[in-house]
Amino acid sequence: MKQNIKISIIISVLAMGTMSSARADTEGDRMAGAVSNYVAGVMKGLQGVADQQPTVDTFRTQMKPFVEATPGVFGASLIDTNFVIRQVYYRRDFLAVGFDLKRVSELDYFWKLIQKKPEPQLSEPGHGSLIQPRLVAMRYPIMVNGRFKGIVSVMIHTDDFLKAVGLDNCSAFKIICLGKLAEEKGELAAKYHESKLSLPSTEWVIQFQK
Repeated sequence: MKQNIKISIIISVLAMGTMSSARADTEGDRMAGAVSNYVAGVMKGLQGVADQQPTVDTFRTQMKPFVEATPGVFGASLIDTNFVIRQVYYRRDFLAVGFDLKRVSELDYFWKLIQKKPEPQLSEPGHGSLIQPRLVAMRYPIMVNGRFKGIVSVMIHTDDFLKAVGLDNCSAFKIICLGKLAEEKGELAAKYHESKLSLPSTEWVIQFQK
């Protein structure tokens, strides 16, 4: 219970926009607020599912309201404490059941972190491939009496995320996650807006121009 309260406080702080702007300008502040509020909203939805303590049998039913209310959902999954997928929302993804996420090197940081601190996580936008589109992943821990019992995860199309926060209308932008370039469009001019954000289990820098 205490852990859930702690996580709720984290999300509340995030919703208020715990960010700083490298340059004091309204566009930078607006973008930082839009991203923080979007992530906080998705995390709040995931928290609602995690608080129901979903199981392999109940996951799809409990996840359905969240998926239907969240634009751009590509997929969702129930993950155990060993970072193995135990259930998927869409039946088409059945082959993912049993997949060990520890095999994904890009998730090493998050796997190690959630073992030490089971808290909400936002992954960097994925570059995509021929068989998988560009996605943004978010994860929320399932806590029972203060004990880590699993993870509820969702993957959202990157384009839907960009549209939700207004980056889709920018002529150029870069999203830098934990010091690494994760997503970009166009070429930035010498002067641009920059926002630094503290987000769940990560740090983002967004550079953009209209």
